[in-house]
Amino acid sequence: MTTGFGYDVEELDIDDEDATQTPEPSEPSEPSEPSEPSERSGRRAIELGLLVLAVVALVAGVVTWQRAGDHDEAALERAELRDTVLITARSHIETMNTLDHDDVDGGLEKWLDVTTGTLKDQIAATDAETRKLMADQQMVSTGKVIDAAVLDLTASTATVIASVEVTVRNDADPSAAPSVKRNRFAADLVKVGGRWLLEGLDQVAVEIK
Repeated sequence: MTTGFGYDVEELDIDDEDATQTPEPSEPSEPSEPSEPSERSGRRAIELGLLVLAVVALVAGVVTWQRAGDHDEAALERAELRDTVLITARSHIETMNTLDHDDVDGGLEKWLDVTTGTLKDQIAATDAETRKLMADQQMVSTGKVIDAAVLDLTASTATVIASVEVTVRNDADPSAAPSVKRNRFAADLVKVGGRWLLEGLDQVAVEIK
């Protein structure tokens, strides 16, 4: 049988089974591996994150170190100031408890050199009659600080308490043994022109239990 297009139907020999057969499904292809640029991008992101963390940790460490350093420096400066005040106070208190009848004027000048304010004014007001009386007593007193402590301290003021041993020799009686007595003093100091000076010196009663 010939169709209108010039083909013989019998000559085509179409297999019905082949015509109806459906193609077999193809096996799924394996997923493709990520490309090399993607791997590099991931590594760079991780490296960048680690770098940021390292920088943050470094900055935090530096700040902590600076704060600790500032605290240590302030503590050191205060300790040095306390030592300076204590050494100066001990020396000044000893000076104020030392006087030789052979050089009353020289002794009073030393007192004036370590004092300021009202205390200095009181020493400067010592008249000739009082100076003569001090000389006539023929006493030599020597003060020695046995112990001292800073009770209060600022950049320009301080309060120190001291235990003082005063040895008194009576030159009017060479055979007499020197007398030794213990006194306790509270000293107020102020910084004047770069120097620590005594502004007040008061004897403190010792309580006997």
